[in-house]
Amino acid sequence: MLFDERPKETLQDFYNREKELEELKRAIGRPIIVLAGGRRIGKTSMLKVFLSECTFPNALVDVYQYSDNPYKIFSAILTQLNKKSIGKMLSDALKNIAGVSIHGIEIELSWKKVVNLQDIFDQVNSLGKKVIIGIDGAENFRGKFEKNITSLLAHCYDYCKNITFILTGTEIGLVYEIFNKPDSPLFDRYIERVQLKPFSKSMSTDFLKKGFSQYKMNVEEDLIDYATDRLGGVVGRLVELGSMAVRRGVLTKELIDEVAERAALIARIELDHYPPKYRYVIKAIASGCKSLGEIKEFLKRNMKSEVKDYQLYHILNMLMILGYITKDEQGNYEILDPIIKVLHIIL
Repeated sequence: MLFDERPKETLQDFYNREKELEELKRAIGRPIIVLAGGRRIGKTSMLKVFLSECTFPNALVDVYQYSDNPYKIFSAILTQLNKKSIGKMLSDALKNIAGVSIHGIEIELSWKKVVNLQDIFDQVNSLGKKVIIGIDGAENFRGKFEKNITSLLAHCYDYCKNITFILTGTEIGLVYEIFNKPDSPLFDRYIERVQLKPFSKSMSTDFLKKGFSQYKMNVEEDLIDYATDRLGGVVGRLVELGSMAVRRGVLTKELIDEVAERAALIARIELDHYPPKYRYVIKAIASGCKSLGEIKEFLKRNMKSEVKDYQLYHILNMLMILGYITKDEQGNYEILDPIIKVLHIIL
């Protein structure tokens, strides 16, 4: 059902992302893929659906669930792979490695002994079968175990041609910050990106109509039009609206406003976590500054500190990765989210 608030897992419940699924499929030969986009845009659903349709052995973990111990993350990955078609081959390949315990299909890495993750993934790679590893919540790699994880990813990038990692998360910008640190083993490596953008107005309208039809609810055209104008094409918001309307038995203007106000509050909290320069750039674009020159002039007038060109390019690129803005063929920037367009007034 389209209005099910949990991440989608099957293609039949996944709405109109064939283009992005095809992009992921074409990119699968790359060592690392980042599935990027804004909050509630459907990244977890995309990853789950892609892996459910994937013919290669694959695994999917949520780092947040295991953030206290990276060995648990990779124990879960190896156990899932052991259940798939590489089965006994993997158990046999790992059984003599120090710190690895195998109990039936369960593979456990000991945190009490030094386990060489690079050796383990070399063994996975040596099996000669393509393997896809999906990692959600990848921003939680920051901190204590960050160096271990980035070193492993860099090693697999160079030496494990049969392994592809697909990374995503709620705060996808933080993943890029991990990669772009000058001391990161992944610094300056090419990372493939598949970007999820909000639905167009026509797609959002169609999504809501199809969702309500699944519950045999008749909804006024004007209300659907109002909802898509206020909420934009962020699928999580549309699902939240549809789910609440179904539970209440009616879609009203007041309900749409309620969902929009909650989205604005979340957006404001999220934006407050970014440096002031990011917020000024958003404010510039939302105020009508479309070209690079216009944005630079706005910043010069409104900020006390100077923003250098390389800093501005970095901020604009990050805001596109985060799903806040887009750039057209003429190089003009635009805010994607109507909530942000309104919110910029109080930023």
